Amino acid sequence: MSLLDLGIAEKVDEIFETNSENAIHKAIAYGKMSGRITLAIDEAVTTNFLPENEQPGVYVRRFGGNKKELTDREVVDVWKKLYVQYPQKNKKFIWNFAAAFFNPENLSKGSCLVNQSSYAVEKFSKRKTTGYPMSAIMSPVKGGKSYLEFDEKKLWAIEQENFKGFLDVFDSWLRDN
Repeated sequence: MSLLDLGIAEKVDEIFETNSENAIHKAIAYGKMSGRITLAIDEAVTTNFLPENEQPGVYVRRFGGNKKELTDREVVDVWKKLYVQYPQKNKKFIWNFAAAFFNPENLSKGSCLVNQSSYAVEKFSKRKTTGYPMSAIMSPVKGGKSYLEFDEKKLWAIEQENFKGFLDVFDSWLRDN
């Protein structure tokens, strides 16, 4: 079930400097709101082409001078400019996903980190993104097409492989809680 399925529209602020802290914070907050075991994910991204002081980190969607949350289109536009500013080849994105889980009945919590590398595409996808704008500019393989160009079956297989370690940890935690 999603938050929308439960009628929860409130957005929990991501107030911490690390994705692990933000994921745990969101899992606890939404778990208390819903009264259900809750899973929350927060991500951070670095690249192999931006200077250290320009890395997005946990500000994937608030990437820019004033840290305001950007729309999908604005996120893609920011990266278009950066690709021109840093034209080197073999651009790579290194994702660090923090997944946290919380059980409001016994207050137990857990978390896991999952790393994933993606590669910059040469041509951004023209397909409209719905919540995952970076999928228009990245590919799971070097020199490949963007995530948006894959069919659902292929995307599911990629994500299953990427998150296998997390699923194992979450399954074990569920059995213990």
